[in-house]
Amino acid sequence: SQTFSGNIPALSAWDTGPECSICFNSYDNTFKMPKILDCNHTFCLECLSRFITVSPEKEGTQITCPLCRQPTSVPENGPPALTTSQEVLGQLSSDQQEERNVWLEGKKLCYSNPTTPSCICIYIGGTKQDSETGRQEERQSYGNRLLRFLGFYGDWKRLLTLIIVLFILVNVIMYSKTFFSVKNCT
Repeated sequence: SQTFSGNIPALSAWDTGPECSICFNSYDNTFKMPKILDCNHTFCLECLSRFITVSPEKEGTQITCPLCRQPTSVPENGPPALTTSQEVLGQLSSDQQEERNVWLEGKKLCYSNPTTPSCICIYIGGTKQDSETGRQEERQSYGNRLLRFLGFYGDWKRLLTLIIVLFILVNVIMYSKTFFSVKNCT
C-alpha cells in the first residue's frame, strides 16, 4: 500500500477488510459473521450453514473444514452457535463489532433487528435437485388427488377395471357408428 503523510496506509480497492474464503464477501455481524472451526479456519456463518445443509456427513452434526478436512462438531442450535472469531470481528468497523442475534429456523437463517419488530430471513437450504424433486412430487400429488377423488388411489384392480371398461365403451361407440349409420334409401 501507498502511504500518505507519515505511517497511515492509503486504502486501495484491495483493502476491503477480512473476507470469507468461500464466498469472498466481507464479514459482518449478522449473516456474514465470522465463525471459527476447531482447526482455527474461519468462514462466514452463511457459507457454513449452506455447507452443512447440503453436506451428507452425519446429518448436520459435523462439518468438515473446506480447507483442511478436519471435522468440527456442530452445536445443537446449529451453525449460529459455533464460536465467533473475536479476532476477525475486532477488525470490522466499530458498528459491526458486536454480535447480533442470528438463529437457524429450518433451512433459513434469521436475524432480528433490535430497532424494528420484524426479522429478516435468508434461505440457506436446498439445491436445484431438491427443487426439481419438489416439482415432481407436486405434479404427482395432482394425479394422486384425482385418483383419491375418484376412489381409485391405492386400488390398482379397480383402476385397471375402469380402464378396460372405458376402452370397451369407446370401441362400442366407434363401431356402432360405422355399422348403424342411417342412410336415406329413397
